[in-house]
Amino acid sequence: MPKSTVCMVVKNRLSTDARVKKEMTALSEDGWQVTVIAMPEPGTSEEEEASGVRILRPPVFKKAKETLRNRVAQASENSDVSLKARVIRSIRKNRFRRFIADLQRDIPWEKRLRKAAWQVNADVYHANDLDTLEICGSVAGKRNAKLVYDSHELWLESSRYLTATNPLNRLRLKRIEQKYAPVADAVIAVTPMRGRKMQQMYPSMKIPAIVENAPEKLDQLPAKGRLRTLINADNDTIIALYQGVVCPERGLEELLRAAKLTTDPTVKFVIIGMDSWNGTLQKMAVEMELKDKVFFLPPVPSEELPEITVDADIGFILFRNTCLNHYYSLPNKLYEYMMAGVPIISSNFPELKRVLNEVESGITVDPESPEAISSAVEKLAKDPSLRLRMQENGRAAALHRYNWAPQSELLKNLYRKLR
Repeated sequence: MPKSTVCMVVKNRLSTDARVKKEMTALSEDGWQVTVIAMPEPGTSEEEEASGVRILRPPVFKKAKETLRNRVAQASENSDVSLKARVIRSIRKNRFRRFIADLQRDIPWEKRLRKAAWQVNADVYHANDLDTLEICGSVAGKRNAKLVYDSHELWLESSRYLTATNPLNRLRLKRIEQKYAPVADAVIAVTPMRGRKMQQMYPSMKIPAIVENAPEKLDQLPAKGRLRTLINADNDTIIALYQGVVCPERGLEELLRAAKLTTDPTVKFVIIGMDSWNGTLQKMAVEMELKDKVFFLPPVPSEELPEITVDADIGFILFRNTCLNHYYSLPNKLYEYMMAGVPIISSNFPELKRVLNEVESGITVDPESPEAISSAVEKLAKDPSLRLRMQENGRAAALHRYNWAPQSELLKNLYRKLR
């Protein structure tokens, strides 16, 4: 009997998307023939197989255009203060030009993604977030296949939708979700409050299954030392770590101001992740004279992240209340910090506060207050017994409750009903 097939589509780089990798592995283990269609990335081929999963990466741009884009990007490096670089940066930031460029990028790429999904001929099409819902929904409809809407974000209530998306695309995305969410054969959300909000938005939609962004269970943590080596820190240094995307909504400006206020000389702040802010935060750190106090590191593949996280003494989650998507968030890094035994300083939002109060593994603060963030850092830095208690609490909760094993079973059970 042939295996049932599932085609998962994601517009991210698969190497750094821990959730999609865990989901594709879980479904493959449960007997599904899985194909994942993802964004191209350096050092990978357009088609490959990994752990029994077929991975396709249709190019975003044709080769000649990709080469041109890379040259323009290099010519406008933020560290270059020449007239040429400043002019190119100004042109690249022009909103009308970006709108046209987005159309020239997205329409052809989505066409290639849709063609790749059609060629898979799957029994189930799994849309990872709203930006792939129309692709999966349209192909599933024509193939008479099942549709799964895996809403990683509360997209229509997110900052990127409300402020960073142009009006025409906002209307398009809203209509896509209104069309496909109510008819999806299964819907997945990542937090209870996001799931309830989606039900309010679409009363006829299937009740969302809650599959949290918990990490793989690590019975044995990696050896410490990698992060300290990268910033040349000794064992007496208190490392306060932010891991995740570098962008305005993550409270990182406030974190830099908190770093400036923190007087404990043993504390070093580390920010690691993909820079979506084009060097703005690094420039700010230089202007604030934080060179020896704040360190910036590039992102690493999700499989290597525990080697970084385990070296930290404090972990930050400082989403600003710019949208409901942030207000209702329970991000990957919450559980990653807990699994690594890292005490957490978090925004005082309801979902985050619920988990941290239950586990007693962190301190919640007003993310708009550098003074509150700094005070929490100083409190943890000066109290090793408090840090140890939070480390043990978080690690125990991650091993027994907040890990991928129970979430994997929820996903598998949902998919068994689709066979």
